[in-house]
Amino acid sequence: MLRGLVVAAAVSMVAFLGACSSPDEDSSSSSTAFTPVTIDHEFGSTTIDTQPQRVVTLLTDWSDTLAALDIPITAQFVEKGHETFPWTPEHQTELVPVNDISQVGVAEIAKFDPDVILAGYLGDEARYKKLSEIAPTVPVITKGSMVDSWELVTTTAGKIFGKQEQAQQLIDSTNGEIAAFKSKYPSAVGKTFTFAQVGPTGQVGVVNSTDDASAGLLAQLGFTLDPQIAALHTGTATRALISPERINLLNSDLLVVYVPGGDQNVVNQVPGWSDLKAVRNGTVIYITNDNHAAFSVPSAPSVSYVIETVSPAAAKL
Repeated sequence: MLRGLVVAAAVSMVAFLGACSSPDEDSSSSSTAFTPVTIDHEFGSTTIDTQPQRVVTLLTDWSDTLAALDIPITAQFVEKGHETFPWTPEHQTELVPVNDISQVGVAEIAKFDPDVILAGYLGDEARYKKLSEIAPTVPVITKGSMVDSWELVTTTAGKIFGKQEQAQQLIDSTNGEIAAFKSKYPSAVGKTFTFAQVGPTGQVGVVNSTDDASAGLLAQLGFTLDPQIAALHTGTATRALISPERINLLNSDLLVVYVPGGDQNVVNQVPGWSDLKAVRNGTVIYITNDNHAAFSVPSAPSVSYVIETVSPAAAKL
């Protein structure tokens, strides 16, 4: 359930140098030589020695960001039935639908002959090591987190692919949208929020720290993580389950609820749900498999979608 809140031979840069290349040609090629890039992450570090040409992504934030920066994606592993999203920039790639991203086999990825794998959440170091045998692999960068912030994914993409300037421009324009949202809804700034998930049996999970990118984005929009939920963050984990009898912890001004199956009746049957402040005031936002990635695995392109989705509730606060 907690992962549901989240939720994927090396090819060198080719310089055609003839057997009898001139000194000028040699000088030109060396001036454009790729500088190895090292990315520190939760399992240590990954060094990319050659310019990535064949790229495989396992998570939507990487796919969205690369598409926004016009970086080609060779293969993009996606959840079956949810291959595309409205906020993702148009781009050419081979979509590979799978039942569970976390269970994609090494052989399935290897057949695309990647020279970099942008994976995000992998669950454990053993899987990371297996993927690293295929190609340099970038898991979650931030230690203790399940999802990296949209800014970190953007800056890292710029670093890997030599598009630092474009990455900064994307960050600046996205921050401009965030600033415009707060300016348009000043009364919503400071209001409390909770980002939760309700499973098919009524079990409730919550994001308890803004160190988690999903809650971090809502905080950037000016909302404040509900102190009752923040108090649950006592270790490194940023997502936790709460028992049904503690449903009152979700009594925030704004409530964003991920319902995986999309059946709102499951939520309505949770004892005490109708008494929650956001439910009474019409400031609860229900998200499903069709759009939860925009919130739970945010990317620079998905911020606009989140703002559009949250705005009607913000107008009521």
